[in-house]
Amino acid sequence: MKPSFALIVTLLLLLFPLSKTGLADGLPQILAALQDSRAKLLTLVESSDSSQQKSLIDALMASHKEIDGRVAALLSNSATPADVKARIESFKNVWDLFKETREKEIFPAIVAGDKAKAKGLGKGIQGERMQKMLETLK
Repeated sequence: MKPSFALIVTLLLLLFPLSKTGLADGLPQILAALQDSRAKLLTLVESSDSSQQKSLIDALMASHKEIDGRVAALLSNSATPADVKARIESFKNVWDLFKETREKEIFPAIVAGDKAKAKGLGKGIQGERMQKMLETLK
């Protein structure tokens, strides 16, 4: 049996937690959490089961908080180099817009059964934002 991507990411995050001085781990951990979040969103868009949808939305909201916490830790750490802070600020600007669209447009569309709208947003503006965030973190 193959382990799921989410399980692998979770194990990596447990083995290599972000510390105040672990700046080298900061960007890759945000990237891993972002990619895991994207996988959960793709599963959510395809789901028709309301209890699975609720569970996935809850997991995505927890992921949002995790990413926000990691971003805040890097930005508030005086040891974070200026170039890394600039990349994180750039990421955060797009991330905030991404979260808002997810929470206010995509989640309600999915719950209402409007998969076409959710997919349209995901492939459109959200896809562009995801690409910008991934490029910023790599």
